[in-house]
Amino acid sequence: MLRGEPDQFTGRVLNDRYRLTILHDAHEGSSEHLAHDLETGTQVSVKILNASISEDIEFARRLAADTATASLVSHPFVEQVLDWGRFEDRVYVVTEYFPGITLASFLHDGYQLTASQAIKLGFELAAGLSAMHDHGLSHGDVSPAKVILGHNGYPKLSAIYLTNALVAAEKGRLDMVGTGLAGRSSDFSAPETAFGINSPESDVYSLAATLQAVTANSSGRPLTTEPSHQEFGPEETIEVSEVFGPAQVILESALITDPVQRTDATALAEGLAAAAKYFVKPVPIAIPENLLNPNALGGPTSDSMAASTIDVEDMYWRPVWKLGGLVVAVLAILSVGAAWAVSSVSPQGVSTHLVERYEGRTVGEVRAIADSVLWVLDEDQVRTDALPSGIIVAQWPSPGARLAEGEMLIVEVASGPQLRMTPLVLGLSTEVASARLEAKGFEVDLVQPVYDENIASGEVLKLLIDGEPVLGGRLREPGTRAVLVVSGGPVPRTVPQLVGLSREMAQQAIDALQLTIAKPITTENSESVAEGVVIGQDLAPGLLADRGSSVSITISAGPDRREVPDMRGLSVLEAERRLAELGLVIGEIDGAGQEVQGSEPPPGSMLQPGSSVSLWMPSQE
Repeated sequence: MLRGEPDQFTGRVLNDRYRLTILHDAHEGSSEHLAHDLETGTQVSVKILNASISEDIEFARRLAADTATASLVSHPFVEQVLDWGRFEDRVYVVTEYFPGITLASFLHDGYQLTASQAIKLGFELAAGLSAMHDHGLSHGDVSPAKVILGHNGYPKLSAIYLTNALVAAEKGRLDMVGTGLAGRSSDFSAPETAFGINSPESDVYSLAATLQAVTANSSGRPLTTEPSHQEFGPEETIEVSEVFGPAQVILESALITDPVQRTDATALAEGLAAAAKYFVKPVPIAIPENLLNPNALGGPTSDSMAASTIDVEDMYWRPVWKLGGLVVAVLAILSVGAAWAVSSVSPQGVSTHLVERYEGRTVGEVRAIADSVLWVLDEDQVRTDALPSGIIVAQWPSPGARLAEGEMLIVEVASGPQLRMTPLVLGLSTEVASARLEAKGFEVDLVQPVYDENIASGEVLKLLIDGEPVLGGRLREPGTRAVLVVSGGPVPRTVPQLVGLSREMAQQAIDALQLTIAKPITTENSESVAEGVVIGQDLAPGLLADRGSSVSITISAGPDRREVPDMRGLSVLEAERRLAELGLVIGEIDGAGQEVQGSEPPPGSMLQPGSSVSLWMPSQE
């Protein structure tokens, strides 16, 4: 959604499941909505990305992979990723509903944390990072803008699925046109991120830098990471304020500029937990009333979403919410039981009938039975692979009970096979992608490969269902036909005409097509072609060759000429042998002497092979 556009999505339903209810925020690159999950009945948050970045293949590939990984991360201080998919020409990501404000907004309005609050916050976020890193996922942009302070007083690390996909997109065409989304803050980035390195170690650095920024030093000024990364050597650290007390050491180990020497998230959490015993237990972080927005995503926190408390003495959560949930569940069961007991009491004079076993029978047969004894039949449709459509799967009450006329018999009726989750196949080989789809019950069609200069041959570029590209994650009917669009690798190159070109021009022509000249290059004498000109090539001009293929060429060494040697002082036999070695022959011999005194042509002359050389051998008498 572009800034300034009307809220065009509120009221729409994504994927037949998420009804968008409130527009929370809109930017050039994305919009965020509060939504109602029609399947679970819960409230969720939906981020819809704009069409430009949603259509970028590198962004979509990395987003799909990271979202799938992020959905496996379940931690109280990490925003839970629930689902993802496509809506029209846009990608959307569904996360848990967690009302609050960003830590950046909190700091921007002049509020700060005490050292003990910062240590507690650091422990919570470090524990969340450790859970992410255990799943092989790095955040890439830990900063106050990505930390949500909940209305319940507890934090969550947000957007854990997004940064790596944006970096992948920025390496392609979007580095010129932009993504429309805010980039990561350099104030909190580790030094190695300037070289494109993003890792769990860089997350730890960014978290430690964030903790410095949220705490006031003794002069009342916020601590920042303003010094340039280039000012520090590979094993140097950023000095941490004394307000952190015993936590200084672990924070400085998290700010070492060399990522190899830097501590990890688990050690950071343990170090902060150990330091906490030296501080008075902090009060929960309270969001000032002037920052509370009644229209903010989700509004006030409900009791059911209150986070569990944390004790800085041992850093373990007390699962109070579980006890509350158990009480609610018991009360619900008792209520249902009481309601059923009341409803099962038959009015005086009303006939009752025995409930038989209807499981495995057809729904038509059970309808007829219910009609015959005046029961109200409530049919719930369920999907199962175990039974064909129209067969009763379960029933309430159980066989042997008695139901009065007018009471309700509830049955679950098989409505078809279970839906299959569309798997993620982008970036996989054709064989692996096909096997993954077929294992999920999809019918796979292959199409003519599409040439791609960057994607290896056989790798899946797109998954099409009903002609539309999909990423995965959506439930579909078994037997759905899926079309794999795979890369055919780089476009084949047409071998150019190299004969007649100089060696330098031939090299330029080959380089322009991303082909190579085979080594070593052979040479051959030619009476008609100048030295250094190509006189032959092994691949014929016009032939198609894969990118990177080698072409062997033959270079002219010019005409074959032999140099007349200096034979003075040699005998006739010695001179003849010397000339024969060079491919020349003896011509006339002038004189009756024993040693050669000269030759015609003279030494240094260049002759064709087989040419004769006359010798001058005057008598010495």
